[in-house]
Amino acid sequence: MLKLVWVTMMDVTGPHHRAAGGRLVRTVFAARYVSALAVVFAALGAVFMFVVGAVTTIKAIGVYFGADELKAFSSDAALAATVDVVTALDQFLLGLFLLIFAYGVYSLFVVADREQWAAAREEMQAPDWLHISSVTDLKVMLLEVVAVIIAVLFLKVVLDVASGADLPWNAIILPAAVVLFGATVWLFTQADDH
Repeated sequence: MLKLVWVTMMDVTGPHHRAAGGRLVRTVFAARYVSALAVVFAALGAVFMFVVGAVTTIKAIGVYFGADELKAFSSDAALAATVDVVTALDQFLLGLFLLIFAYGVYSLFVVADREQWAAAREEMQAPDWLHISSVTDLKVMLLEVVAVIIAVLFLKVVLDVASGADLPWNAIILPAAVVLFGATVWLFTQADDH
């Protein structure tokens, strides 16, 4: 469609404008490589979140074995360690979110040779769920990951309440957000089917 509009416009403007127009199109399409910045920094953010999750997991192990003020192997230490492990899970999920985002942006905007990219995916035996062929695919995948992250956050709130903390009034927002994200994903997938 874009090519058809461009060719039509070129015919109207005449041959002396075609060279300048071609440079403009090449410049606009070359600008997609700016999205490589998003890929690099999202991947760095993912690595950082994996490190933070690993540190939080090590802290949870230390809490359970008595490195905190809680008695080792006690139910209080187990609950505190569980909260830390759930926090680490949330951090790992955020890292995965950033990694999927980086992969999706790379495959949608940076890759120039689609056939070579498909062959590389095949050779690496990338899972089918990681095949991102449109911005809608990327949005649906990211919405699903965000819904899981919010569900884990709600689990953390529940565990905090179980350990004696007060239930914040805004905690009800988290399960409602999961439902809304689920409905949004369903609507996106229904729109794709039609």
